[in-house]
Amino acid sequence: MSDFKDILGLPRQNSGESTPAPRPSKQTIKKPAGMSREVFALLHQDASSTGVPLVPTPAPEDTFKEKQSRIIGWESKQFTNSARTDDLRLRHWVKNNDKSNSYTFARFNKKIKVLSYTDAEYELHLAQPNWSKEDTDQLFELCRSFDLRWPVIHDRFLEGRTLDQLKERYYDVCRLLLSARLAIAEPSAATELSQHPLSRFRFDARHERERRAEFERLYSRTEAEVMEELRRLEQAKLLEAKLKAQKKALKPGGRAASLAALKAALSASGLSSGGELAVSGLPSLAGLIEPPKRHRNVGVQVTLRSKDVSNKKPASEKQLTQFEGRMRELSMPTRVLATEENVQLYNHCRANVVLLVELESKLKRLEYERNVMALRNQQAQTGAQPSPNATAQTPHSSGHGKRARSESHTSQKRSHH
Repeated sequence: MSDFKDILGLPRQNSGESTPAPRPSKQTIKKPAGMSREVFALLHQDASSTGVPLVPTPAPEDTFKEKQSRIIGWESKQFTNSARTDDLRLRHWVKNNDKSNSYTFARFNKKIKVLSYTDAEYELHLAQPNWSKEDTDQLFELCRSFDLRWPVIHDRFLEGRTLDQLKERYYDVCRLLLSARLAIAEPSAATELSQHPLSRFRFDARHERERRAEFERLYSRTEAEVMEELRRLEQAKLLEAKLKAQKKALKPGGRAASLAALKAALSASGLSSGGELAVSGLPSLAGLIEPPKRHRNVGVQVTLRSKDVSNKKPASEKQLTQFEGRMRELSMPTRVLATEENVQLYNHCRANVVLLVELESKLKRLEYERNVMALRNQQAQTGAQPSPNATAQTPHSSGHGKRARSESHTSQKRSHH
């Protein structure tokens, strides 16, 4: 714009035009003495990028005002202890704002309420030939003073009395005194007297002596005796678990009942000689007939009979396909009309099918093992080497046959090496 004015011969500045605003001067920070130029450049660059001043600056007056708090001091103050009866006054240091005059720790002074009796009550109900009234009075006074701390009471009492004798006398007097007061008390006070803890408590000195003797025996045991006792406890736990299992097995409808029913069925079929061998090792003894399970809703008298329909299956998952095939062969319905006779017949038939499948599986396994043993005996008699595929001549679909084949291969490899 100034070049135009020079060409046209016009003055450079007019009265209406404003002068350009001056550039703000940059605030320069002087390098402190003793600091190298490189360090100062790094600090100055970090301060300009993060906004943190390099040199300390005064805080604004309108913000960050310091909170003025009232200072609480301490003073030596006089107090009285409500747990004492002599009106003793002491001094301690407390804060200025503490206005209480009572002692803080007086609330922990808990006293045991010891019963007291009159001369007439003692003569009527509490007199005993072995105890005089002076000794009884001294005993109760020590109980009040030491809050039933019996070792301290026994130490302060006159000689000639044991600790058990002191306890027995104290609790007998309390029980007899409460019983006598209850007999003549009004109905309003009789309830409180009858609910008193010492109204029916009877101290057994013999049991107390046996208890202390047992504790002394336990404390004086050696390490070997402790280990022996732990070993016996483990044996007792095992015996209890075994007895519990036997009781559970002898219940009607349990494993023992199922086993007995299966043996009876085999004996009726003329197979009593091999009954033990046939029954042993079955995955699940389902039983021929078992009572229906008890329902959880015992209080409800009306239940659905469909809940009694059995859903038993073989224990091994590999036998489920064979079991389902047998059920289809017998045309067993998937859903049964839940009458009482239908449920009993269905449960009985399903249990027999489960037993049949398990017995067939065991029969195949036994036949396979017999063939393997016969082949091994024949090879041992002729002295021939066992062929790798010798055990695979008899096909078998059960898991036990596969395990036997793997064992035979392993033994052959070991003999070869």
